[in-house]
Amino acid sequence: MQLMLSAPGTSTTIDGRSYLYFGGTGYLGLQCHPQVIEAACEATRRWGVGSATNRGGWGTTPPVQEVEHRAAQFWQCDDAYYFASGYSCNHILLSAIHRSVDMLFVDEFAHFSIEDACRFFRLPIVRFRHRDAMALSESLGEHLPPGAVPLVFSDGVFASRGSLAPVQQYLEVLQVYDHAALCLDDCHAVGVLGTRGWGTYEHFGLDTAQVNDLPLSSAAPRLFATGTLSKAFGGHGGIVYGSTRFIHAARDGSDYFRGASAPATPAAAASAMGLQLVTENPEIVYRLQRNAKYLRAGLRSLGLEVDSSPVPFVGITLGDGANMARLQQSLASDQILVAHSRCYSGLDADGALRIAVFATHTTEMIDQLLTALAKHL
Repeated sequence: MQLMLSAPGTSTTIDGRSYLYFGGTGYLGLQCHPQVIEAACEATRRWGVGSATNRGGWGTTPPVQEVEHRAAQFWQCDDAYYFASGYSCNHILLSAIHRSVDMLFVDEFAHFSIEDACRFFRLPIVRFRHRDAMALSESLGEHLPPGAVPLVFSDGVFASRGSLAPVQQYLEVLQVYDHAALCLDDCHAVGVLGTRGWGTYEHFGLDTAQVNDLPLSSAAPRLFATGTLSKAFGGHGGIVYGSTRFIHAARDGSDYFRGASAPATPAAAASAMGLQLVTENPEIVYRLQRNAKYLRAGLRSLGLEVDSSPVPFVGITLGDGANMARLQQSLASDQILVAHSRCYSGLDADGALRIAVFATHTTEMIDQLLTALAKHL
């Protein structure tokens, strides 16, 4: 097991060696932001490490409360519910809405947390071909009983490849089904996509005011999304946001509120500060998207098949697993670190090279990566 011996940033120390770092999910570079770190330290001095009880009792500390306030302010919605782990997001969302749907249609490469959440509620599950609206339509026609309500579940941005769900095509398919719903695990999109960093729905120009509301609508498919504060926002924990009705249902319907310890105080304070920084400085999202496009254009100039989306990471397959391991080690010898992801949703045993860029990378840093890649390909 390798040890990270510094905060994850453009320069990161692994096992005592410093690398130009293009790994992980700290897309806005906030994990090492001085205001984020100081917020965590000050909150720990004032309120301790944690409340040591659940939020159904006395577990809600001021930093936890501030996260929910900042999240509602960021997404311009009524309320938010913050909890200790982003992995729990989809379970908590389904806790709020599972009684309103009859069958789940899940992308075959959906994140592990989606699979776990869907199995827990014991609703019928149909898996459809990855990012394929036609396959979704066929699955709905074949498996959904007359009058039944479908919920389609997908990642907004898929963690292994950096590809986007074809949201608009899915919504076209769902138009003919009363009370249908689309839910996106948006953990790799919040703070990343859209002009304000609101995620995949904003990226596609959809009405984000309608995200995470109840009841389900017969007029148009209802949109749902989950998020995390552990990636772009530089903090830690999961978040759902939306209307007062939806947040009450998420809290009341989930055993997490009554049975799980509240988020740790330093994690909450860091998360609140991360949300504040992005809310007050939306240009950081623009810088990230600019760097993402610059990286992707550079990879295409090397002859690699990469699209031009603003997603700040890309998973590429270059030969077999042994060749990608060689490439990773060759880059590491040049003190450049990228991930060779294996055994992850949507990847086979050979895996893929996953290259991520942050808002804090300079064009010179990205050029250094591209030059090294060109040398070792």
